[in-house]
Amino acid sequence: MAAHTHTSVAKDPASGVPIMLAQAVILAATLTFCEIFCAPLTATFRPAVFALLPWAGVASLFAVMFSFVVGFALLWCAESFAYRMRRKLQPLVYATIGAISFGVWTVWVILGVRDMITARLGAGVLSAHDTTIAAVSGALLGMAAFFAAYTLGERLARHRAAVIALAAASLLTACYGGYVLAIMLHTL
Repeated sequence: MAAHTHTSVAKDPASGVPIMLAQAVILAATLTFCEIFCAPLTATFRPAVFALLPWAGVASLFAVMFSFVVGFALLWCAESFAYRMRRKLQPLVYATIGAISFGVWTVWVILGVRDMITARLGAGVLSAHDTTIAAVSGALLGMAAFFAAYTLGERLARHRAAVIALAAASLLTACYGGYVLAIMLHTL
């Protein structure tokens, strides 16, 4: 007879919200805000073919996708890796994983889609200089988001309504970005 193991999900005792879900919502909200804030930088990279607000929506879509798909796995990896470390070092592990992962995501996914669109328009692709700036920016955003997820996750999990509101705001922004991206791709 095979032994059955049960893995428990850490939840806030009062609200019942899983801590990792609250962390993923923090990732999504932080990255969405940061992508909107950084949109003036990335929308004006050469070739500059994107309007500011639509590009902010598309970048937010990819930030939310990262948070709720890849982010869960990376949060689990960070938790597993940092589990036996001293508590003071754990935020650094999360921040490092966030910096590497969102930096790579920025270059491979966000800039990849951007370059695909600009290439189809005949405007060319990003220069190595702009790609480097975007990679560093993505790494800094990922570092900040994962650090915030680690440090604020347990506190946010206590407030079910706040988790729902932040998740809804991030998802609505992502829906706008998905709509804009669909229109862009349809017109190509």
